[in-house]
Amino acid sequence: MKLEKILQCTICGSLLKTDKRGYICLKKHRFLFINEIPNFISREDKKKLEKEFKAQKNSVWEYKDIETEAGTMSWRNWKKKLIVDKKGLVLDNGCGPGKLSLVIPEGNVIVGSDISFDMLREAKKKIKYLVRAQAEKLPFKDKTFDVVYTDSVLHHLKNPEEGVKEIFRVLKDDGVAVVSETHDALVNRKLRRDAYKDKKRFGPWHKSFEKEELIKIIKPYFEIYSIENVSYLGYMYEGTNRKWKCNKILMAGFLGFDKIISKIPVVKNQSWHIILKLRKK
Repeated sequence: MKLEKILQCTICGSLLKTDKRGYICLKKHRFLFINEIPNFISREDKKKLEKEFKAQKNSVWEYKDIETEAGTMSWRNWKKKLIVDKKGLVLDNGCGPGKLSLVIPEGNVIVGSDISFDMLREAKKKIKYLVRAQAEKLPFKDKTFDVVYTDSVLHHLKNPEEGVKEIFRVLKDDGVAVVSETHDALVNRKLRRDAYKDKKRFGPWHKSFEKEELIKIIKPYFEIYSIENVSYLGYMYEGTNRKWKCNKILMAGFLGFDKIISKIPVVKNQSWHIILKLRKK
């Protein structure tokens, strides 16, 4: 696949063609390659996002020296629940370091997008097609993707609804979108809000969503055909443990308890994440 076939100018919406330096549109708007990754974030937007960039840079290295098999067990356990049967051209929207691509089945062509070059450098080890872009200004043509995964992205945005609109725009009419978000549940509310005060690790708009709040943003554009609460003790152990490596045996135990919790009415609503699977209306 040639990436330029699915791209469009984020300023005027016109087609792009490639040259040695990057992409240029019919109206002469230019988007340069940086480390072989096309950059669709303007200088003006870059200034507005400076604090978010710094937070993302800190995040990408945060677990580098303490990531273990136990930590991998945790994120694989709940990220697998995002995956849908539909295959084709897939957008990993806000791909971060590319972890989700490791659980997306073979038979798909994956395109990754993220605002952070530090994240994209890691993602490059796993994903062939990458762009640097904002979730609110995706550089793709209308109705391009069969599946759009947006994992833990909307809570980073100043205006999450703009991100939802872009998911709708780039998804094919018969496509499937999956949104996974941080869940503002009673049991984790104080831990999350205390953590978000650390502006070195969290950007200026970072938040968690109550379930009804997230549904309200999504429902004008999509039919929600599945809602699932995910990640409990395993995620808490991995996500709050920043000083020592997670223990594999302890993690297996926590994930076992998570399976039980996920089947208990009312209690299962106290999750760290929520997954919504969507179709266009």
